[in-house]
Amino acid sequence: MSDLSVSRPERTRMSTQEEAGNDQPATGFDRFLGAIRLAIPLVQRLLPLLDGNVATAVSNFVSPQPKSVPAPPPLPPPVNLGPIVDSLAEVQAGHRELRAQVNQQSESLKRIEEQLALVSGAADHNALAQQEIASDLQTVGNLVEGLRISGRKANYFRVLVLILLVASIGANVLLFVYLRRNLP
Repeated sequence: MSDLSVSRPERTRMSTQEEAGNDQPATGFDRFLGAIRLAIPLVQRLLPLLDGNVATAVSNFVSPQPKSVPAPPPLPPPVNLGPIVDSLAEVQAGHRELRAQVNQQSESLKRIEEQLALVSGAADHNALAQQEIASDLQTVGNLVEGLRISGRKANYFRVLVLILLVASIGANVLLFVYLRRNLP
């Protein structure tokens, strides 16, 4: 318990209980503190004399003051909660705005996820199409390579056919010349 949260009479009772709780005899200092505690109310009654208020000092001595019941502490001034309520309203309004923004962002993220799913599907489809095109290009490349090889063979074949054609023409010319000489 802090000393600020305990009233003066309770502190006095607590300190006397603490002193009584000690099994040691009271020292001179402890007795001095006890005497000061007893003298404080008397000094409080005499203080108005220093200000020149004799009537107040005399009335303090004459009026009986109960020793067992302490004077109630003065009521604290009323607390103005208006600024706190206003601040709380602002915080709540800000919280509502933030919640609305979070909801909008969540919806935007869902739309973006849907668009990403569509793009991903399109990318997968394009990848399959590209694989098919690559396979077709490889097949065409193999055919072109085969034609190139067969083109060389076709060149050899053409040369052979040309040689045979020239040989046939030559044989026909020779046969014609031979037949012309030998035939009347």
